[in-house]
Amino acid sequence: MSFLGQRFRSTTGHVGIAFEECGIRMIQVRDHRGRLSVTGAAWVPWTAGGDPPELLGESIRAAFVTGGFTGRRCVVSMPRNEIWTQLAKLPDMPDSELNEAVAWEAAERFGVSRETLQCDWMRVGGDDGKELFIIAADREGMQPRLDAVLAAGLRPVAVDTDFGGVARLFSRRFRRDADATRARAILDVGHSGSVLQILRGRHIAFCKPVSIGGRHLDVRVSERLDLEEAAASELRQARMVSAAALDPATDGAVSDAARPVLAELAREAMLCLRHFSVSVRGDRPDRLLLTGGHASEPGLSTLVESACRIPVQLDDESGCMRELSDGLSKVMSCSVGTVESWSAAAGLSLRGANTDRSSGRRAA
Repeated sequence: MSFLGQRFRSTTGHVGIAFEECGIRMIQVRDHRGRLSVTGAAWVPWTAGGDPPELLGESIRAAFVTGGFTGRRCVVSMPRNEIWTQLAKLPDMPDSELNEAVAWEAAERFGVSRETLQCDWMRVGGDDGKELFIIAADREGMQPRLDAVLAAGLRPVAVDTDFGGVARLFSRRFRRDADATRARAILDVGHSGSVLQILRGRHIAFCKPVSIGGRHLDVRVSERLDLEEAAASELRQARMVSAAALDPATDGAVSDAARPVLAELAREAMLCLRHFSVSVRGDRPDRLLLTGGHASEPGLSTLVESACRIPVQLDDESGCMRELSDGLSKVMSCSVGTVESWSAAAGLSLRGANTDRSSGRRAA
């Protein structure tokens, strides 16, 4: 993906539009002299299969007009549950032939017609470069989202992935040659699943999906506390925003219910790091960053730190999340979700804050 090898300049990015399972995050950021600020931001309630593109476009247009955005170019990501990802090894062949081979491999693995599949790949893992991370989506599913964005009067210039946005956001400060070998681990905890990435400099060295996310926590809490899933989700969201949001008894019950799922997620993260350590030469990550809409689930950081045996944090050393939080508080009367839930959309926006297109990575 050609999003990590680019030099960021002091400029305003495109509008980042991240379609999620229950809404749309829109944000535009500026990276000025290494500091992140927010130009505009908005949240649009949305569910897949809901409003037709024309009506959804009206909602996006209204959010754009009132959200403080500038310019009409945007970078869009689809809901994570509509993106298929897979690690695979294929024989050596020229990239031109590999494009078609990967497309057929993805069609077979994901059970989707080759004609309707939008597919791309990047090299990850071992030094032989044979391990590929395949990314695919159904064009028929993407088109209504893009039609809504066009109906809003915006101009999509790229379709990216949410985890690609996360990688870009946390690579802003890693431009020196000395950073090229330093490994950083990021666990992006989304609603339908998570993704563990290991970055070296501004490039992805390893990327693996984990099929555990916030939805699994909602289901577990709803079953244990005999609640509707929506009510369980509201309880969990309240706990992530404020530790004192619930009374001690309810907080303890939610914590006990969620713990097995969190422990399994921590174990999967540990296995991903182990896979990386045995398959890739060079430095190992010395810390792990938690981000995404469910990263601040109480107890998760402690369990991940214990399982992976490396320090875990919710912000990088440059204070990226702190800057993003400060910026959101200035443009939105009340932020939707935790600040970590905005990291992917902010990274999408940063794709437009870049004028040097010299990367050798491939665009998804």
